[in-house]
Amino acid sequence: MSTMNLWQISHKKDLNNGDVTRYIMRLLQKQGITTKQVASDLNIPAERVRNWYYRDTGMTALDLLRVMQKYEFVRQAVEN
Repeated sequence: MSTMNLWQISHKKDLNNGDVTRYIMRLLQKQGITTKQVASDLNIPAERVRNWYYRDTGMTALDLLRVMQKYEFVRQAVEN
């Protein structure tokens, strides 16, 4: 088996940025937090938050840190 095929097989279980963003968005939605509220709380453009929610765009590392700092339940979920 080629090394490229082995690499693909061994890395299929890794989470990517989109997976983490979708997980966090589900957590926020379960809490009833809207896109406008997240944008206001984090002081970022609402368009960027809508991209996370509806366009499957992954969040940046800075946005992830801001979300974890603002929402305790997200921080706990990410740490676990």
